[in-house]
Amino acid sequence: MKAEKSILKAESVSKSFGGNPVLSDIDLELHAGEWLGILGESGSGKSTLLRILGRFLDAEQGKVFFKGNELKPVSGELIPGHPSIRLIHQEFELFPNQTVEENIAYSLRFYEAQYRKEKVAELISTAGLENVRYQKAKLLSGGEKQRTAIARAIAEQPDVLLLDEPFAHLDNHNRRVLANAIEIMRKQHNMACIFVTHEAADALAWSDRIAVLKDGFMIQTGTSSEIYNDPLNSYVAELTGNINWLADKKDNKSCFIRPEKLKLIKHPEKSKWRGKVENIRFHGNYWEVRCVNETEKLSFYRSRMDLETGQEIFLTYSSKDLKCM
Repeated sequence: MKAEKSILKAESVSKSFGGNPVLSDIDLELHAGEWLGILGESGSGKSTLLRILGRFLDAEQGKVFFKGNELKPVSGELIPGHPSIRLIHQEFELFPNQTVEENIAYSLRFYEAQYRKEKVAELISTAGLENVRYQKAKLLSGGEKQRTAIARAIAEQPDVLLLDEPFAHLDNHNRRVLANAIEIMRKQHNMACIFVTHEAADALAWSDRIAVLKDGFMIQTGTSSEIYNDPLNSYVAELTGNINWLADKKDNKSCFIRPEKLKLIKHPEKSKWRGKVENIRFHGNYWEVRCVNETEKLSFYRSRMDLETGQEIFLTYSSKDLKCM
């Protein structure tokens, strides 16, 4: 099988501020056309890494490569950034008193007028901004600002798009609108992208691969399925979804299982866990059933409401779904 082509690469990158390490020996590789999610809590170093990759900040140690060529230090450049890499900050950096159309057109100001007009119209349509195209940026909602910033960033068709918390501070409706717009732009322009987020659901849904960052260290990389189903440690497991710790141990290791891997059965003699329903919570498309016995609490999911508080229940699971640390 032919190896995927690397378009952007960080090699042994480290950075500190005021003597405090923020990134430590980071190795990261982005392939052409790939979407890579960097998942981590606040303060894990995600935004700093984006600024280094986007060529707005120098690493103290390590190198950054674009299409196999080492990039020069930012401090030696007159204008920071890279023409083929676009970084969209959480602040969007739009011109507040200019319209959506004018903000997007600014990136194409050196192009021929007819091409600029056609390209801006295409981007406005792709980003779903037709209804606000003549509205000033300062009057836009958060989701509209984000879509405008992305449309402006991809106007010149960069090879790499860097998104800093693209879904942060958006309500559910605007999250869906933005997600759909990003997906359309992703397919039409076939760009590679790195986006950072503290929301596991966003990373799992939109990433071809995920890199988990903790306290400046890259602790695991893999596909969404690998990160979720085979976490390296309990931190990755709890960061990416709900887990139940069980008394069932192997080789003196603590074990956990995902709630969706637990199966409700009728026969107590076949069960691996028994207890009583403590409470039931509705999540829209499923119910989360929280249970308790003498030593443990756990939860599992049901697609229908067929249990009651205080009811005795019997659960089983497959040994392959039990993860031990």
